[in-house]
Amino acid sequence: MAHAPHPLATLDQIINTPSSKDGIPREVEADLRVAGCMLIQEAGVMLKLPQNTMATAQVIFHRFFYVSSFYSFGVNDISISSLFLSTKLCETPIRLRDLINTYLFLLARIQHLLNLPADQPFKIRPSLGSASDWQLGDGQRKQSSKGKEKEQDPIWDGFKFDVPGFHDEVFWEWKDVITASEMQILKRLGFNMQVDLPYSHMINYLKILDLVFEDEVAQMCWSILNDMLLTPMYAIHPPHTLACASILLSTRLLRIPLPEGWYILFDTTFDDIWSCSGHVMKVYNGWGIGTPRGTTNSGFHMSQHDEERTGKENRWRRAWVLAQSRKAVRRWLEEREKNQVTT
Repeated sequence: MAHAPHPLATLDQIINTPSSKDGIPREVEADLRVAGCMLIQEAGVMLKLPQNTMATAQVIFHRFFYVSSFYSFGVNDISISSLFLSTKLCETPIRLRDLINTYLFLLARIQHLLNLPADQPFKIRPSLGSASDWQLGDGQRKQSSKGKEKEQDPIWDGFKFDVPGFHDEVFWEWKDVITASEMQILKRLGFNMQVDLPYSHMINYLKILDLVFEDEVAQMCWSILNDMLLTPMYAIHPPHTLACASILLSTRLLRIPLPEGWYILFDTTFDDIWSCSGHVMKVYNGWGIGTPRGTTNSGFHMSQHDEERTGKENRWRRAWVLAQSRKAVRRWLEEREKNQVTT
């Protein structure tokens, strides 16, 4: 099986990332990657873009920060530019103004949450067993299929957002940011924008393993591949390895046995797919996100202790604050160094 032609991070880039050289801890770097990819995914969903476009943008985002540092480039700037560039690569064009307004809305939501008292928990009404249990909603009342109005989450009480006017300066500021960041992405990645996604590989492998018609297996594999975009695995492993990792994790969660050594058929190793699966589970556990719907242990996170839940929410808050700009990252590093000196 020929390996994918798109570029992958080298071992040196993985071990010695530009951000780590600037003193950014590994955990913080991983959190900033998650925050940036979440923004891309939510903006893409609101703009009704296909998953292929959103996935391409997130892969580009991960690749960029293997050649650049969060110390030098802001998460929000690169994420919105990656999505705009992806719409061109995947031929799913959108109006630049729509993209900017969507990001402004998402950033206003985040600022609303950051303005809440630090000791106030995120009272988000969850849907048990869903991988999107901790999504932040849209702050508006929705109509159900039966015409009944759904009650909004109380966390959004008092949230307001005004769409900027056509000639407001904020639009032109963001337009300049996107143009400059887009050129930085192209230049630093050597104009190599080839992205091979694992979705088609996964379907073909399920057919070979006679699992494509098993209840919820294909859908769960698809969901896991989407969740894996929050991790840098797409920039480290080829697509056939990612596809096998989604199958391994799905069958483990659904308690479905697989033939011994099945992964050898698809030219991958158990260590690689086990590593990918571990990174996904780390995101589920570390960020308070539930496993995909239908798993035997879905909803396990709902019984978290208050201290554990508070720690995860503080992790969200830190990532959102640092994602605002590169200046926020630099200020955090300076304060961290001062605290280390005083202690």
